[in-house]
Amino acid sequence: MIKPVFSKKLTDDEKTLREEVFVIEQGFADEFDEYDDTGWHLVLYYNEFPIACARFYPEDPETFHIGRVAVKKELRGKKIGTYLLRFVETKIRELGGRWATISSQLDKKGFYEKCGYHVMGEGEITYEQNCPHIGMAKLLIKKKGYKSRTQY
Repeated sequence: MIKPVFSKKLTDDEKTLREEVFVIEQGFADEFDEYDDTGWHLVLYYNEFPIACARFYPEDPETFHIGRVAVKKELRGKKIGTYLLRFVETKIRELGGRWATISSQLDKKGFYEKCGYHVMGEGEITYEQNCPHIGMAKLLIKKKGYKSRTQY
């Protein structure tokens, strides 16, 4: 059974998962930053073993930025990332958020599109530690007459 555990601090299990995925596997050097001290954190556990994680924090009262989404390599392609996002999105709604944004690695764009995210604006590519990223957003709570972020 998958169990979500939310925290207001970076846990040892999350740190280990992020180091495995982003530092060892993908070669990022600057993995940890000030948002680790102020954001929300989620670790998914399967039979008490940490299998995936994400971090999210408010950009403004209605928008939360999701980042550091990581799934153990051997479990990718098994919908773990989709479950992770659903748990995060539910928590964002509970916290009063209407929007979720993410700076997706360009090669992960298709995954986020399948989860309902859309490219923001003109689809400008940015580089984080020499890795191409694209800004994406998802409307979590609709209001009448409200335009999509993808239309700005």
